[in-house]
Amino acid sequence: MRAVRVWRVLLGVEHTVIESVGLDGDGEGEVLLARVRPTRSWQGRCGRCGRRSPGHDRGEGVRRWRGLDLGTTRVFLQADAPRVRCAEHGVIVAAVPWARHGSRFTTAFEDTCAWLACHAALSVLAILLRVTWRSVAGIVVRVVAEAAGRRDRLAGLRRVGIDEISYRRGQRYLP
Repeated sequence: MRAVRVWRVLLGVEHTVIESVGLDGDGEGEVLLARVRPTRSWQGRCGRCGRRSPGHDRGEGVRRWRGLDLGTTRVFLQADAPRVRCAEHGVIVAAVPWARHGSRFTTAFEDTCAWLACHAALSVLAILLRVTWRSVAGIVVRVVAEAAGRRDRLAGLRRVGIDEISYRRGQRYLP
């Protein structure tokens, strides 16, 4: 039981059953491959809204999500990706607790990447995390969209000042 807890911490996952962990070789070296599945409470949920939905089919088979590296070893989580029939969104890939909808990366990887994007140059970030600039841009968009959805930007607003457009000879001023 303790080993499972250690793997959850190392992989940065919650609400996840870890079925197996092993080293696998690819063209660029060894990778740590963790075979996972969502816990029963997370199975059969819409990928967008998170509501429980009836199953549709088994989807397109097995998918992989890139996780944070363990030292110099790249990490991938591998799981089945069934589809569900949501009343609001139609047929859609089921939600997984370790990744955002439509992402090839784990939530921990994306959060780390977004934080580094604020504090480092994109070229440094791409080399450090071994991803492309386009991947970094997509990650930042997903993380910001999720953060904006959790917070009301107008909360605590008391007054709004509105002024007309002012003109001066040769120049135009906007409030």
